[in-house]
Amino acid sequence: MTIAIIGGTGFLGTATAKRLKERGHDVLVVARGQHEVKLPDGVRFEQADRMDGETLTKLLKDNGVTAVIDIFTISLRNTQPVIEAAGKAGARYVLVSSTDVYSNYGGLLKKESPAIRPEPATEDSPLRTLRYPYRQNERRPKGIEDDLFEEYDKIPIEEFAMAAGAPQATVLRLPMIFGPDDKQHRFAWAVKGAKAGEPFRLDRRGAGWLNSYAYIDDVAEALALAATLPEAEGRVYNVAQPFVRTQADWARTVLTLMGVDSEIVLVDADAGGALADRADSSDLSYPLTLDSARIRAELGYTEIVPEEQALRRTIEWELSQG
Repeated sequence: MTIAIIGGTGFLGTATAKRLKERGHDVLVVARGQHEVKLPDGVRFEQADRMDGETLTKLLKDNGVTAVIDIFTISLRNTQPVIEAAGKAGARYVLVSSTDVYSNYGGLLKKESPAIRPEPATEDSPLRTLRYPYRQNERRPKGIEDDLFEEYDKIPIEEFAMAAGAPQATVLRLPMIFGPDDKQHRFAWAVKGAKAGEPFRLDRRGAGWLNSYAYIDDVAEALALAATLPEAEGRVYNVAQPFVRTQADWARTVLTLMGVDSEIVLVDADAGGALADRADSSDLSYPLTLDSARIRAELGYTEIVPEEQALRRTIEWELSQG
């Protein structure tokens, strides 16, 4: 099979290309090529703008692409041309969506007040009613232009993809992804806060927050399955580790792997403890957790990297960043 990854030169795209090659597939990465492109051995690259639907359609047809994995899905405006090109080329479309579609996320942002849903969200759980969640929101993922994030919303993209591409479209809702090269530095707060002989100061508002994560190589495995297994057509899947921990438990896990035997001390909001910035900007009474039972049952998904190994790799990389 020939799989195209649109916007595949970064953190998730590169890992997914590598995993697909390991599974024996032909992989074509498509991006604007405005930055240096470093891809796994054997992965092909084509330069194109995701907004240019005509060029994308021809490129997909000329290369015999059977499935498209769309990584950089920000708004319907920047994604609709890719969905339509995949449809015209007769290729399955795999949408990288997010846990932020669920109702708890609007409450987490303090932009609406839905009932708190304490259990991990299933694919059938209520979605948020709030639209364009990053408008007037200074806490945004790094490395993406502000004007593009004004239109950010995965929900309209999901709706269009499933309506336009059914039954070929597949949606994967992803949690926070960690691992080497993670520009969001998901566990930097724990790694950088660990100092031998000193207590680990953790903001008490964030200590009990529940959030789902997944390691980068495991997410790449999920995307590979979604793009290649016929059972995935027309389906929506959550991807996440099969357990959740409080942030205090994550801190203890990281400290233990680092060999730091520090006491975790919960401190008040004005004490500048770890996660204080997140607690200031978010209502952490809202969990952001996912139930990934469906993809495990239907596609046979399971983690390919043991958790301890995944965390050790992440810690080592984070420490190397200075």
